[in-house]
Amino acid sequence: MRTLLIVVHPGSACGSADFNLGEAEAALGREALAEDLDAWTGPVTVIDGGLSSELRRRNYRDLGTAVEGMLERAAGAGHRSVRMRGDAEEEFDQAAAAAAIVADMQLAAGGWQVEVTGAWHDPDQLDGCVNSVVEVIERAGVPCVVRASALRQAVDPIPADGARGASPAP
Repeated sequence: MRTLLIVVHPGSACGSADFNLGEAEAALGREALAEDLDAWTGPVTVIDGGLSSELRRRNYRDLGTAVEGMLERAAGAGHRSVRMRGDAEEEFDQAAAAAAIVADMQLAAGGWQVEVTGAWHDPDQLDGCVNSVVEVIERAGVPCVVRASALRQAVDPIPADGARGASPAP
């Protein structure tokens, strides 16, 4: 069985992750994601969202380099190496992109499994762009798993004042 990796909204692992997870936790998440992408050698599709331009910023360049390197390795080995748009804020969102991947690659015909990483994954499967891609893939009958490198949505988001875990004033 062949395995396709889908990377969902890697740009959301940048400033959005810093804001939602805190800079230290976000940096650890980006590092784990970059290491995972650096190790990938098979077919890949990246679904970019509106924040993918952040991958070129100096403080997020390691993740951007990992994404580019993964795509180059896949292309060099003759594997699928595709980058496409699929933004949650647009009509053609990540779920539509996933449906296009299923159709284009005829994944439902068999012989494929899909692994998904990127941002955001809700372990409770209530929300998240990674979750919506997984849902489309599974609905097509294709085996699908979320990789450990997927950035998990914060259970307790950091409030605007940055005081994580603080109780509101009476």
